[in-house]
Amino acid sequence: MALINEFETTGNWLFKRRSFLPLIIVPFLFYCLLTPVNNLYYILFYTGLMVSLLGECIRIFTIAFVPAGTSGRNTKQQLATSLNQTGIYSTVRHPLYLGNFFMFLGPFLFTGNIYGIIILILAFWIYYERIMFAEEAYLIKLFGHEYEKWSLKTPAVIPNIFLYSPPNAKFSFKKVLEREYTGICGVFIIFTILLAFRNYHFNFHPIISDNWAIIFIGNIFVYLILRTLKKIDRRKSK
Repeated sequence: MALINEFETTGNWLFKRRSFLPLIIVPFLFYCLLTPVNNLYYILFYTGLMVSLLGECIRIFTIAFVPAGTSGRNTKQQLATSLNQTGIYSTVRHPLYLGNFFMFLGPFLFTGNIYGIIILILAFWIYYERIMFAEEAYLIKLFGHEYEKWSLKTPAVIPNIFLYSPPNAKFSFKKVLEREYTGICGVFIIFTILLAFRNYHFNFHPIISDNWAIIFIGNIFVYLILRTLKKIDRRKSK
């Protein structure tokens, strides 16, 4: 098989499993969390949290303006009925994966393990490079010259803010809640778990502060409400 075909085949295989396959790196994350960081503990925690929330903000800004008929969280096959060229897509071709990168980077920054951070970056690059290759091969077949012209001026993953063009659609708060509530709530859940694990391992007390416990419980409450509303909405639409 030619290398270009192998990249596309591998990318499509990874694309269908991209919602759970990256979780393979979680045990390595907990291993890195055993790294002593001394006085940098809380600095690393809040830095990592902010970086992950930055990634989620990128995803929110992308999802809020994206038209119907694009991949989003779809995992069955490549999907596109229109080519996004405005909003964040005018500055970068793969904003959702850029957001994913920062969301994964945040927890590793909390570990303070420089080798773990480097390994994550390399693994992320190899993994998503194949997926992006497959997506772009699909879009070239679908949109031809239009896609090639757009891709020539628009970076793949490092945004060029000077190319920004306002989105054609309006910000959809409903779309954000429907498609990103798991990611938003997931950030606080994973950081709570990591915080409790590290505090327990290094015998820090309390394992979870009262303020953070309130944030965590509130986060779970919001998640359950949004999940229930989404299920109700699905039933009504049937």
